[in-house]
Amino acid sequence: MIACPDRTATRFALAGAIAAAGIALVTAAGTAGERTARDDGHILLAQAAPAGPTTSPVRLVPPGGAQPGSARSEETNRPEPPPTSSSGDARPPDDVGVTATALSDLDTAAVGLIDSSEGGLGISIWNGSKRSLIEKLISKLPARTRSVAARKLAIRLLATRAEAPRGASGGPDLLTSRVSRMVELGEVDAATRLADQISIERTGETLARSAVEALFLQNDNAGACQRVRDFARRSADPYWQRAFAFCLLLSGDTARADIIVDVLAERGEDGAELFSELIETLNGGEPAAVESLPDPAGLDLAMMRAANVALPADVLGSDRPAVLRTVVASPNADLDLRLEAGERAFLYGALSADGLGELYAAVQWPEAELENPVSTAEGGWGPRGRALLLREAAAAESPSMKALILSRAFGLAREKGGQDVFAGASAPVLKSIPPDPALAWFAPEAVSALLATGHVEEARAWLRMTGSGTEPGPQTSRMTARMWALGLLAAPEIESAAVDEQALRKWRDAAYADDGEKARRATVLALTLLEALGVEPGPGRWGELLAEGLPARVPAPNVAWVRALDEASDAGRVGETVLIVLLGLAGANAEPPGPAAIRQAVESLRRIGLKAEARALALETAVVHGL
Repeated sequence: MIACPDRTATRFALAGAIAAAGIALVTAAGTAGERTARDDGHILLAQAAPAGPTTSPVRLVPPGGAQPGSARSEETNRPEPPPTSSSGDARPPDDVGVTATALSDLDTAAVGLIDSSEGGLGISIWNGSKRSLIEKLISKLPARTRSVAARKLAIRLLATRAEAPRGASGGPDLLTSRVSRMVELGEVDAATRLADQISIERTGETLARSAVEALFLQNDNAGACQRVRDFARRSADPYWQRAFAFCLLLSGDTARADIIVDVLAERGEDGAELFSELIETLNGGEPAAVESLPDPAGLDLAMMRAANVALPADVLGSDRPAVLRTVVASPNADLDLRLEAGERAFLYGALSADGLGELYAAVQWPEAELENPVSTAEGGWGPRGRALLLREAAAAESPSMKALILSRAFGLAREKGGQDVFAGASAPVLKSIPPDPALAWFAPEAVSALLATGHVEEARAWLRMTGSGTEPGPQTSRMTARMWALGLLAAPEIESAAVDEQALRKWRDAAYADDGEKARRATVLALTLLEALGVEPGPGRWGELLAEGLPARVPAPNVAWVRALDEASDAGRVGETVLIVLLGLAGANAEPPGPAAIRQAVESLRRIGLKAEARALALETAVVHGL
């Protein structure tokens, strides 16, 4: 029965009064083991009992005796700052050009987590850029990318402490967009810390919601409820009222929570049915059965975890890195669902290789299937098969046996799928195999896998091994020739000189002797990347490649993107250039960008002084295309 308007208004007024009274909420919910998604992306596998129809709801806070809430500790679970740029670029100190400003007048767009000494891009990255344009570009920053180089650059850009861009705001708010993008990238702790840089009084509703979602996605109900209490009194938006009712329930205040639940049910808002069912379960009622949840909010996931309600298979439907990472750490999710979420989160950079390895370690097999692990994995290739071969490789006693198992797994991945995820997941095992001339046959796979995940120094050790020795065997010599392009791109310094034509011919013969068209395409890509990094092809080389055959038609880069990138990089507008580069690489989630787009991006990054970042993007492109 629908309540009359007067009754509804009265009850909402009562619900608002509850919020305004500042009901004491517990902010120390759960034990130290409650937070399973660690800030470095590792997943702690010691968890509660799996969800099931007869499992009781999990109370995160005892029903009684709640103490008044306190501010979230700034020292709790802080990750290391993003890695410092290795480009060695000389940037002005962060205090250059800074004038004294009253804290109350500080532009919120200027706050950040890191300066140039901690990996930030510099305090003047927005110099010369229009604020309204930067606001729009940041709001469009892609959250899903399989490019390790692009993701690292995006996180550093969003976290950088810098003077705000000039001009009038055109919306959305710059800080709000930065926090929102951090959340979507799966950097939920960094998003929370960024939002914490300004006082709650200066926090708008959209920013507050992003911050609360970040905390719910981290399973930090205590921190989320502290913010919810502050905002529920300001807004009658259903999100805040649901969140407040949930927090009241966690603190044991079921009577006041029920009032809000009743009001929301009478309004018939979207999602009210699911919310009511979860609240009922948390109140000790029948376990809710959620059959579909394709695009969950952090609040939905927090409530389902607290109620110990099993997550449905379509919870991964949104493919959001932040949601994927949360599902990985959810004890109320089936292991196969967590494995799928873990592999996807890893590809998007929201989960580390060690974190994926810990998730793989939770998989168990019957003894009979462990007698021949390669055969078992081959018959059921997928997350479990990859987990099995990775475990076998890690447990192997000798480096040569580790290499043999990994080589077989790489072959299966190329044949059956999952090459990118297994290459990245294998990095911890690969790093334990010392480069040895006896393993020269394994060098190409080791180098490619290590470079794909940004382990450049370890890859260089393999490259040095294949090129060392006064009398290398024929196999080692062939491997050296085959890896010429990757070796040149990965070298600590690239000399601005013409390409060695003899080395180029040996590389083509060693890697592509049986496929002339493939050799031509690979040569075009290799020379494109080298030229973008300052190495000139020999005179007439481009004409010779054209004479070998007309290239296949490929989509050209967007003209507006190319021209905008030229304008920004020529003017030295660092932040704007990085943003435009990242927008152009958004296609990396599907098909890798073509040589023309990559060349434009690499050259632009070099032009603004980000040489190491340009090199990382070029190397990653070379590996993706199988050079």
